[in-house]
Amino acid sequence: MFNASTDTLKLNQTAMFAKIRAGLPVDRQHTQNLLECKDDMLYAWNTEECCLLAVNWRLAALEGFEAVKYQHLIPSVPQSFQVERVVASSEGSLIALAGARGVTVLELPRRWGKDGLFMEGKEKITCRAFNLDSLLFSNNPHLELRQLRWHPFSPTDSHLLVLLSDNTIRVYDNSTLRHVWKVGPVPMKSDNSLNSSTALSLGEFAVDFDIAPTLASKEDAVLNSSTTINNNNTKDTLNHSRNLSKAFNESATGKQNNARNNERIEWPIIVLRENGNIYVLMAGLDSHKPRLQGPLTITPHSNDNYGLDSCAILVIPSLPPTLVIAEANGTLHHALFLEAEEAEESFNEVDASLIIHPSEYTIHVLETVLLELGLPKDDPKSKTYNCPIHLKRDYINEMRYFAYHNAGLHAITINFIAELQRFVESDVESDISPLSTASNAEYIVCTKIDASERINAVLGFVLLQMPSGVVLLLGSGEVISLKLIIDPKILVETVKIKEETDKSLQKLEAKSELDRMLEPSFVDHIKSMLKRDVTQPILSVDKTSTPTPQECYELLTQAIEVLRTQYLKRHELVRAEITRRVNTIKLRKEQQEHEIADLEQERENIRETAHRLAERFEEISDQQEIITKKCQHLVRQAHTRLPTNPIADKEFAQEVERINKETKALTNAMQKARDTINKQTYHISKYNQTAKKKTFHLPERQERNIKEILMQIAAEVDSQIRDVKHINQQLGV
Repeated sequence: MFNASTDTLKLNQTAMFAKIRAGLPVDRQHTQNLLECKDDMLYAWNTEECCLLAVNWRLAALEGFEAVKYQHLIPSVPQSFQVERVVASSEGSLIALAGARGVTVLELPRRWGKDGLFMEGKEKITCRAFNLDSLLFSNNPHLELRQLRWHPFSPTDSHLLVLLSDNTIRVYDNSTLRHVWKVGPVPMKSDNSLNSSTALSLGEFAVDFDIAPTLASKEDAVLNSSTTINNNNTKDTLNHSRNLSKAFNESATGKQNNARNNERIEWPIIVLRENGNIYVLMAGLDSHKPRLQGPLTITPHSNDNYGLDSCAILVIPSLPPTLVIAEANGTLHHALFLEAEEAEESFNEVDASLIIHPSEYTIHVLETVLLELGLPKDDPKSKTYNCPIHLKRDYINEMRYFAYHNAGLHAITINFIAELQRFVESDVESDISPLSTASNAEYIVCTKIDASERINAVLGFVLLQMPSGVVLLLGSGEVISLKLIIDPKILVETVKIKEETDKSLQKLEAKSELDRMLEPSFVDHIKSMLKRDVTQPILSVDKTSTPTPQECYELLTQAIEVLRTQYLKRHELVRAEITRRVNTIKLRKEQQEHEIADLEQERENIRETAHRLAERFEEISDQQEIITKKCQHLVRQAHTRLPTNPIADKEFAQEVERINKETKALTNAMQKARDTINKQTYHISKYNQTAKKKTFHLPERQERNIKEILMQIAAEVDSQIRDVKHINQQLGV
């Protein structure tokens, strides 16, 4: 029924997802997220039984899902709303079950046992749970939940931020409401009538928010730098970010002595409104009155304010932070979240009770990416499909994030983040041209293949870690599990290392002419020719409905067009290129064979010349030795003919003769002493051998006498023994 090639973990065959599939509601026309993963635990919400199913997916991947049982985590309180989101806290101790009309926080039980399951693998567990402000939703029928996020810097892993449709963010600590922060004008009055302000019709509703990394206050000495930001000059912006990075590093190592430890930490909470305006709420976990700033200035300026139908925002914690702004038509804007040169005053809000502070931040858009929501249509005048976009970070690779929606799943890689990080960390002034590197968007899964209203929405999307992968739950009940490359650059890392090694060797030895001809790599050249302009996603349609012949024809036409433009044409070009390269290599081979023959002939000539030179060298060496001996003889003769003192020579000769005689006498004496020592050593060893062999023997006569005496003594002893026995008998002893 399901394609095994798109389910590497074989989740479609498991009993857990069979139960999830059976409990899916019939009306599945919008994207949800009923899946969550934290470490090695995979969670899925069972709509029919209103419980959370959990399984240790790593253990199941090793031993099989049949051997590892899944568990039922049953909330202790019922939900009066339909759960559409399952969000785990940062440490994985709590899970938020959220829908448009309510939020339930579920406390996970403890894990123990050999398999690390909840309560040692108990099948059904009732977990403590509590509904957040259930009366608020029941008393306000028009109130809806827009977004919720766990605070990533919560010391207790229990702070939950909830964005509601009344432009408020409610902060909960477990079941306790801590704060209510206003992020926009109140859209509804108490009598549920529309607000008199017309600004609400212009998209002043907050649709999403995210939390950016914290920054110290501007009074902190760390940030008192002479470098400022000019929104019209990106290089000045990055230089300022570099100074901030160095300042924070020095502060972390204790080099800033005037840092104030008792300062309250505030996190910029970036709020996105439907009309594309972005606000910043400076708030800490204990802030009762946070500072709302905005709308932020976005550069370069755009007529549509970078989105008239914005739906999602995502913060990537780079330096400076990177913002991703999504529109319902599939447009994504990648921007930098920067500090402003001067605080900018904002226009008055429509709500007089809302205090807007001067903006301390600006946004600089670097690029815009347009996603295909479904397969492209042949008719350019056809109506484009719009749907809400949901964004999710990749916590392993910070340059990548995912966008899932009614039409499938995209993976987007922001390439300028790595170049930006290297620029910020570098001490050398360099050009910022690498920031122009375009991002990559891959259409991984496509669930909409025609122009009809029928969709196969994504009901769950989750990232797996170690090994890396993705799991999607579609509206048709199908589960797609794919392996994921942690970083696409890893694939070419080996090639880069080899290239660096080759570059170092080039400094020591010259490269061959063939290498120079084939540079750059022919394989890379072929890969670049085969690289397609568009990515082909995995097609997944709802199998419960049959497409019309017209829809099948459109899909076939589109597939043929893709094959013709993206495959066949490129393969023809590659074939021609390979043919040209083969002809070139053949010509080079013939030329090299001719050169090899010439070199062989030259080697024979060199060998003959070397043999002749060796023979000549031997002759010259012999002649040189003869000449040397003649020179030595001439020197001795010349020395004997030099004028000398005969008396001194005679005395010296006599002294030498005397020393010679004494030396001979001492030598003879030492030889005699050595002979004497050897002779004595011989006699001593001979005596020792004789002494070992010497034994004593009695004469035969003495031996006979001794035997007779011993026999007499024995006879006397026997006689005495008999007498003693006889006496004992008489005495009766």
